[in-house]
Amino acid sequence: MNIYHISYTEKFVGERMAMLSFKGCNFDCIGCIREKNEYDIYAEDRKYIDWNFENILKELEELNPRRLYLGGYEPTLDPDLIKIIENLSKLDVHIVLMTNGSRIDERYAIELKEAGVNEVIAGVKAFDREKHLYYTKRSNEPVLNAIKNLAAIEDAYFRLQVETILLPGINDPADIEELAIFISQINPAISLFIEPWIPIAGVEFEEPRKPDLIEAVSKAMKHLYVVSYHPLYSEIKEIRETPRKAKFIEILPEEKREKQ
Repeated sequence: MNIYHISYTEKFVGERMAMLSFKGCNFDCIGCIREKNEYDIYAEDRKYIDWNFENILKELEELNPRRLYLGGYEPTLDPDLIKIIENLSKLDVHIVLMTNGSRIDERYAIELKEAGVNEVIAGVKAFDREKHLYYTKRSNEPVLNAIKNLAAIEDAYFRLQVETILLPGINDPADIEELAIFISQINPAISLFIEPWIPIAGVEFEEPRKPDLIEAVSKAMKHLYVVSYHPLYSEIKEIRETPRKAKFIEILPEEKREKQ
């Protein structure tokens, strides 16, 4: 089991939400926020438990989230992922897998669906092959193929969303429009989520400008029915300073307490 962290909030887009974070990744992204901070950058409270899957399930039963995200680094590297999902599916929760898609071939896509995944968010760091290779050190061909594999089995109970980052010099509005065109050729009803890159100390890239975010959304909307986006990190920090905000807690292995 590669799960190393749980995050939870009662007010994420109006719903109780939890995320299980998994260790291990087969990409080597230049701007990986996990390498700088593996935990929840918004968490205000912390809890420690004896770390095994049985206790993780107990915590989730008590938290009773409506949506459960499987993310962190790359969940599909966990050899136990299918069994984990089968157990999680026994909870009354909408399971969302967040993945770079590089390991999802036709068979694995079906296994995820049959195990109980309700939604897959496939991340495309850059549609341009050379830019993707530069940023992740890996080809984006398996990722784009995964979108096709997942779209082929999509139905009312198994949804696909594509996520991409807005990163100046790597994935600009024009690049995001090319990705939107690619998605539209598969199915224009597939939704696209645009995530502005979060600035990281020591990394050369800067936070995108708001006009660039608006441009990226506008260009993508010419080709897809549904395009959404996350606010800039600088905007989120301002929101977090207001009295009305979502409160996040994180749950960690007991042994981490001694190291804090």
